Parts: sequence; C-alpha cells; structure tokens
Amino acid sequence: MNHLRRLPWEDEGRAAFVTPGDGIVNAVADAMEANMIETAREDARRALALTDDQDASKAEMLVALRYVAHAVQDVALVADLRGERLPAADAPADEVLWGAKARQISQALREVGRRNDA
Repeated sequence: MNHLRRLPWEDEGRAAFVTPGDGIVNAVADAMEANMIETAREDARRALALTDDQDASKAEMLVALRYVAHAVQDVALVADLRGERLPAADAPADEVLWGAKARQISQALREVGRRNDA
C-alpha cells in the first residue's frame, strides 16, 4: 500500500502513521477525531452562551477564547488529516484549504487573547 494514514497524535514529537484499514489503531484515531469535533462544538456553544451573559468577566471571556482557539486548532488538524486521505484526483486545483484557514483563525484568536492579557 502506498499511502499511510497520519494519526491525530504524535509519537515522541514526531507524526505517527498507520496503514489504513479496520484495525484498532484506526478505530482509536476515528474516535479521537470525532471527540475533537464534538469538543469543539461544545466549546463554541459555551463561548456563545458566555457572550450573552452581561455579567461575564474579562477573565471568563479570555478563558473561553482560549478554549475556542484550541478547538479551532483541533478541528483544523482533523480537516487536514481527513483531507490527506482524499484521493488527489478528486480535489479541484482551486480548492480552498480549509485546514490552513482554520489555523490562521486560531492563531489570530490566540493573538487577541495574548493582547488582552497584557
């Protein structure tokens, strides 16, 4: 098999890979990706609810921002990983790389959080 699946974790600081298939490592990776997406949804719901709370403090908003920024990074990773598994012939040449865009948004959110900490 020519293609390996990159996993949503690292092994001693390096990307980890597995042969695609129905094995336990692939099942764990699928479950981890699903959990990352669901956690991101929950963090987004909590952050949106916090924006409606007029009594929310700056500290609470910053914590929510950090959670959302982390969630964006996780979902961008899942998008990248799943994109890597798509056949190259199926992707149009002018396709937007959503994973890269999500990482840019996450970095911008983190920068806003850092400025507000200062």
